[in-house]
Amino acid sequence: MNPFNLFDLPVDFHIDQNRLSERYLVLQKSLHPDNFAASSAQEQRLAMQRSAEINDALQTLKDPILRAEAIIQIHTGEQYNLEQTSNRDMAFLMQQMEWRENLEQIEMQKSQDELMDFTTEIEQNQQTLLAELAITLSNQQWQQAKAITDKLRFIKKLLVEVERVEEGLFG
Repeated sequence: MNPFNLFDLPVDFHIDQNRLSERYLVLQKSLHPDNFAASSAQEQRLAMQRSAEINDALQTLKDPILRAEAIIQIHTGEQYNLEQTSNRDMAFLMQQMEWRENLEQIEMQKSQDELMDFTTEIEQNQQTLLAELAITLSNQQWQQAKAITDKLRFIKKLLVEVERVEEGLFG
C-alpha cells in the first residue's frame, strides 16, 4: 500500500499537512458506518478494512521517520526491517552512550535546568537530522537516508526517556 497514493499526494518528504487532513476527512466520511448500514456484511467489513488502511496511512504520513521509510520502500522495493537494522556509525554510537549517561546524571542530580538544556540539544540534533534526511531523500541516497532514519528512531526513543525523567522531576 502506498500511503501517498491513498491520499493523492506526491511522493515527497515534505507534505502539505492541510491537504493531508482534508483528504483524510473526505476518505473517512466516505467510509462512515452509516453509509454502509444497508450494505452486506462483506461490504461493511471491506469498508472497515479500508478505514483501517486509511488510519495506518495517515500515521505513516504524519510521522517523518515512517514517511521516509515509505518513500525509501516505494523507490527501492525494499521492506524496512527493524530486526536487520544495525547502525555501524561508531561516532553516533558513542554519542548515544554519552547522551544516555548525561540523562542518567541529570536524573540522579534532579537538575531541571540541565534537563531543559539537554532536551534543547537533543531536539536541535533531531531537527538537523530531519533536514539532512530531506536532502538525502530528494537526492535519492537511499542507504544514507536509512542510516538517518535509524538515528532519528534512536532520538525519538531518547526523547521518550527525557519525558519520563521530566515527569519525575516536575511531578
